Amino acid sequence: MDLPLRTRLHIALLGIATLLGLLTIVTGSFLVNRMVIGEAQRRVALALKTADAMLERRLEEALKACLVMAEGDAVERLSSAHDGRKAILEELRRKCGYDFLHVLDDQGVIQATARGNARGRRVKDSAVITRVLGTAAPAAGVSLLPLGALILEDQAFAEGKQVQVSPTPHAKPGAPTRLTDVMILEVASPVTDEDGGVVGIVRGGIVLNRNFDFVDFVRENIFTVATYEKKNLGTVTIFQGDVRITTNVVGPDGERAVGTRVSEEVYDQVLGAGKTWTGPAFVVDSWYISAYKPLMDIEDHILGMLYVGVLKKRYDDMRNEAMSMFILVAALAFVGAILLSFWLAARLTRPLTRLTAGAAEVTRGNLDYQLPHPPRADKDEINHLTLAFNQMVAALKERNEQIRNSRDDLQRTATELEHWVQNYLDTLEFITHELKNQIAAMKINLLAVRDGYVGRITQDQQEALDDVGQAIHRAEEMILNYLNLSRIERGELRVWARPLHAENDVVRPLLSDFRGRIEAKGIRIEVEMDDDLFVQADPSLLHIVYDNLLNNAIQYGREGGLVRITGARRDGTAELHVWNDGPGVPADREDKLFGKFYRLQNTKGKERGTGLGLFIAREIVQRHGGDIHAVSAPGAWIDFVFTLPVPDALLPGQGGQHPKALDREEGA
Repeated sequence: MDLPLRTRLHIALLGIATLLGLLTIVTGSFLVNRMVIGEAQRRVALALKTADAMLERRLEEALKACLVMAEGDAVERLSSAHDGRKAILEELRRKCGYDFLHVLDDQGVIQATARGNARGRRVKDSAVITRVLGTAAPAAGVSLLPLGALILEDQAFAEGKQVQVSPTPHAKPGAPTRLTDVMILEVASPVTDEDGGVVGIVRGGIVLNRNFDFVDFVRENIFTVATYEKKNLGTVTIFQGDVRITTNVVGPDGERAVGTRVSEEVYDQVLGAGKTWTGPAFVVDSWYISAYKPLMDIEDHILGMLYVGVLKKRYDDMRNEAMSMFILVAALAFVGAILLSFWLAARLTRPLTRLTAGAAEVTRGNLDYQLPHPPRADKDEINHLTLAFNQMVAALKERNEQIRNSRDDLQRTATELEHWVQNYLDTLEFITHELKNQIAAMKINLLAVRDGYVGRITQDQQEALDDVGQAIHRAEEMILNYLNLSRIERGELRVWARPLHAENDVVRPLLSDFRGRIEAKGIRIEVEMDDDLFVQADPSLLHIVYDNLLNNAIQYGREGGLVRITGARRDGTAELHVWNDGPGVPADREDKLFGKFYRLQNTKGKERGTGLGLFIAREIVQRHGGDIHAVSAPGAWIDFVFTLPVPDALLPGQGGQHPKALDREEGA
């Protein structure tokens, strides 16, 4: 985009200001939302735990009173005062805060009641009473009581506890019009004889339906009585099923929202899956940051839910106020950037225009051009740049003369150096080829003599000829290394890669060639390679890599030692190892092993090589796109590790089948 510098400066500064403004808004929104909403959610989660603990504490207090009555003289007083049973039980009921109080026999039949006409009725559906009869131990929990049983206690009281179910937005479809049970905190304690047998039960209960004392007590202790826009800021609710039976959530009519239902999303997770819910939820007519947990009886059946929540709008307004501040700051910064861009553009473009004109003159070859000398160049970067430009032009003029004078010398030197390099490579290739031919002839004649084709030989002669054979073998290895070095130096080492089975195509055939040396030294060979390990490699070049590594392992490994050849897939490549228990090398020399002509210090009884084997192996591996390195424990072992690509055509599900070859040529 070809625009004037002044315009580009304007665009750049405005772009930076816009970007910073957007980053400020986005970051601010994230941080504010995280801090405000996150803090509200943490507060609600803690409030839920507190409310649950308060409910448990309420059950414990009710159970303690029941224990006192069961273990004291209350039952004896009831036994001796047939006419005053109701009065005694009513007095105990009021003191303990129960809504009903019963004395049952050992069959669960009510023998005495504080009020009402429930005497003689068997309590059949109470899990708490069943638990006490079965264990002879006190029990307490949340239970459901049929409304008819409560009517027997006090009809007026029971009618005041009835809950009509109201249609509620976002609630699960399908619901009864009214509840036929009430939820109670039920406590019971056995009355036992001297042998510990149950002879009776003291049972008390607190009805939670429309019992606002508990939810208001929890709210006041956790959230205080603060309101926001005429709604309670913090709310507490107990649900029977998905219906609110006691709450301080206020509906649109300004009354407590008893009889309204929970949203379908919360219903499915809490009542359906039995999990705790924390997050925004629609409550009656507003959004609350809420926490719900299932309420279960002592047999772990879900009967309802315990809820706490805070009005979400309060926190949304707090977040919006903070975001408004961020946006205002960003807008002020944007206006400031506009003014700054005009000032900077005017200040910078004038001297830069002169510099541009001077650069154009120098480009045309006018090395005598000079800009007007600036009056001050100590602190002003533009003036300093002007001075530096003049100095650069003068230096260019001087160096141009030097380059012109030395160019011919460099050309002659380069030509001579190229001639010497070519002579070196030609000589290296000629000598190695000639030596290879002579060595081959010597080897043929040696084998003929050693194997008795020209006459029988003695044992001493056999051993001497074996030594000569080993010397010829080493000479062949040296010649092969020098030939490969020549190919590398000339850039003629080409990679013709195709899919190979690493073990069957390369390792096993090579081990057959090394069998004589392996057996002579008593070395054990272990091959542990994945059955389906294929590599994308040039077979002859990979043969050279393994040949050099195995030759190194046999030469420097211990007599009767171990050579381990392993391979497996690692992260989409083949990772291959050649390990031996030789003397190894110090850590500071591991990287030097792959240098050209680098040889280990002579070990007693060991022949030193050309110092090219590992160098050539590294060149071959790298030209396949892999890497090679050594890991060693000095005095114990050394492991040569290299990686190769796997075939692109080796797809999942092919197992050990050889993939279709994909010939690929890679330049040196």
